[in-house]
Amino acid sequence: MNSSIKEVTHWLQSKSNHTLHISKQEEKDLDRIELQLERIEHQEHQEQSIDGYGDHDTLMLHGSGIVITAGHEAPLPNNTYLIGLDGFKSADIQDQQLVLSTERSTYSIKAT
Repeated sequence: MNSSIKEVTHWLQSKSNHTLHISKQEEKDLDRIELQLERIEHQEHQEQSIDGYGDHDTLMLHGSGIVITAGHEAPLPNNTYLIGLDGFKSADIQDQQLVLSTERSTYSIKAT
């Protein structure tokens, strides 16, 4: 595991029982998620779906939350949010904020 991914995992684990405000920028698409983090899992070597979508290396954030898109709110499916780590580029970790970049997306995560 990349040492920066270890640091990201450690930071997220330290934010258990906090509310995470996640913004995911992928090309022109912006998703926002609010999640009451209960626990995280790091899964490597996952099978991709039949259409090739999905990452082999993911962080699974477990907890209740909502997805906010185009001003509409919906419950977070399965109380789980996935952060794909394939093509990991960098992570900027501060006390209450994490910015994680991959080849496909940029995640900005703030803990409250």
